[in-house]
Amino acid sequence: MVKIIITLFIIMTTLFSFNLSTNSVEKLKWQHGETLLSFLEDNSLPLKLYYDLSGEDKKVIRDILEGTTYYVVKDCTNRVYQALIPLNEELEIHIYRDMDGEYQLKIIPIDYQTQTKTVLVEIDSTFLNSILKSTHNFPLALSLKSIYRGSINFKKLKKGDKVAIKYIEKTWMDEKFGTQRVLATYYKHKKRKIYKFFYKGKYYDQRGNIKIKKSYFITPCRYRRISDRFTKKRWHPILHRYRPHNGIDYANRIGTPIWATYQGVVVYAGWVRGYGRYIEIKHPNGYHSVYGHLSKIKVRRGQRVKKHQVIGLMGSSGLSTGSHLHFGIKKGSTWINPANKIYVIKRKSLKERRKILSIIRKYKRELDNLDIN
Repeated sequence: MVKIIITLFIIMTTLFSFNLSTNSVEKLKWQHGETLLSFLEDNSLPLKLYYDLSGEDKKVIRDILEGTTYYVVKDCTNRVYQALIPLNEELEIHIYRDMDGEYQLKIIPIDYQTQTKTVLVEIDSTFLNSILKSTHNFPLALSLKSIYRGSINFKKLKKGDKVAIKYIEKTWMDEKFGTQRVLATYYKHKKRKIYKFFYKGKYYDQRGNIKIKKSYFITPCRYRRISDRFTKKRWHPILHRYRPHNGIDYANRIGTPIWATYQGVVVYAGWVRGYGRYIEIKHPNGYHSVYGHLSKIKVRRGQRVKKHQVIGLMGSSGLSTGSHLHFGIKKGSTWINPANKIYVIKRKSLKERRKILSIIRKYKRELDNLDIN
C-alpha cells in the first residue's frame, strides 16, 4: 500500500497540491454491468467527461473488463481527486481534478514495473497449483500451461517433477499485472527435459526448431513492409492520442489485391468511420477477420468466400496516412494478435539462426544451473 500511495502521490504532485494526510486511497474492482457512465454518476463526477469523448474513444472505454482492479483517491470531503482505471495491459483511464477545480479525463500509458526472475518449481500437486504456490503469480501459471499444452500430459504429472522458469514479472500498484512473459523454461521428468525458448513471438526447442501449430489463416495480401504491429498502446499519428492497435498494418501500393484469410461469410462490407472501406468475415469456430482502409470492396454482405479469394483492393480510405491494409482477427469480442494465428514459415538467415541458438545456449545454462542434481 505504501508503494501505491507513493505512485499516486507522484502523479498528483505534477498536477496540483496534494496532502496525503487528508486523502484516502480506495482499491476497487470493476463490477459486472458497470460502465464509465455509471462510475461517473456513482461518484458525482461530470457526465460530460464521457459525452465529450470521440466515438472511437467510447469504443475503447467499453473494453474495461469485469473484475479489473482500479484505484480512486478521495479528499476529506469524500470527493474524488483522481482515479486510475486500466483499459488493457498498456493503457489506463486517468480522471483527475486540475488546478482550476475542473475534472479532466485522459487515456494514458500504464506505468507498470518489470523484473526478470528465475525460479525452480517442484510439482507437488496439480501443475497450476504448484506454479502458484512457488511464484504467487497466477497469470504466469496460465502462460506456462499454454506453452506446454500439447507437449506434456497435465493429468499424468508426477510428484517430484520440476519446472524451471525464466520470466519477466510485470506489476502495477504492487499486483501481478497482465501477461507474464516466459523467456525460457523446461519441464523435467526423471532425466528428460522439455525445453521452450522465446524468440520474436514464438517458442523454440533446444535445437532451435519450432513446433508449427495448425492454422486456418493465411496472410491477407502481399506487402512491402509491416508499418504497424498489434499493440495495446499506440500513439495515433492523426488523432495524436493513445489508442490500442488491434491488428497488423501491411503497407503496399494502392490497388494491391486483398484476399480472404480463410473461408467464411461476409457479415459487413461498407464504410466504417476511421477504417474507411471495411470488410468483416465470419469464420468457423467463432473467429472473425477484418480488413480496413480499402480502395475498393469486391464482395457483398452475406456472400460466402473461400480462402485466398480476392475481396477488395488496398487503399488509404478513412483515417490513414498512406496506402496499407489494417488486418485484424478476433474471437468473440476479444482481439487476437494476428501474428499468433498466421504461421508464415520463412527460411531463417544464417545470422538470425545463430542469434536464436545463442539465446538458447545462454538461457539453457541459466536454467540447468538451477537444478544441478
